[in-house]
Amino acid sequence: MDNRVILLVAIGATVLASVTVYVLLQSPKEQQPEQTSPIQTSVYVQMNQDLKRSLASHNITMSSPIKLKEKSDIEKYCSLFADVKRQSLVEYCTSTELKTNDEFLGNIHIVGLADDPKVVLVLLQADPSMSNIGLIATTFDATVDSIVCTCWEDVTPDGFSSTSDWVDGLKQFHLSDTKPHSKSKQLSLYGKTLQLELAENADGYMWQLFIYL
Repeated sequence: MDNRVILLVAIGATVLASVTVYVLLQSPKEQQPEQTSPIQTSVYVQMNQDLKRSLASHNITMSSPIKLKEKSDIEKYCSLFADVKRQSLVEYCTSTELKTNDEFLGNIHIVGLADDPKVVLVLLQADPSMSNIGLIATTFDATVDSIVCTCWEDVTPDGFSSTSDWVDGLKQFHLSDTKPHSKSKQLSLYGKTLQLELAENADGYMWQLFIYL
């Protein structure tokens, strides 16, 4: 990844349970793991290729994915579960960088077993006024179309007619509260579970989309 990466430090207790993410924007020159390599497992390759095509259709550029294969790197940069036994099952972590008009937007991490991804996490940065909220919704929409299905408007999970409405709902909820962190209800769509989280940070707001596969 050329510019920046949003690094995972910790996420809540269990999969499909209440999740809290702490993220940090760092320079990969200072923080990037020493050992990375092009991904090789076919399922991860296909998922990343599909994501890249879906995002490109919205003029969002996705970098080539890297795989963090060393256990120490996985624990440091892809620590998704507080439960030690669950975290020990994470064998692969791929990471990509997103840009639009050559501006850094965020990252997508995919983790799981070899040839068996379990969680997709999209991390996107918004400025204090959330002026790029439309782009954030579009990125989440393209991700859902690629990873889950193109059936959102047919299913309207929890009554939301679009991912944009879902994003706007969490935005309004967060701005009406005083807490620095908010999260949506978990939605079920085409056999997958989705959840949004929104947290304040030094640069404005961090948007997070979890897709549990």
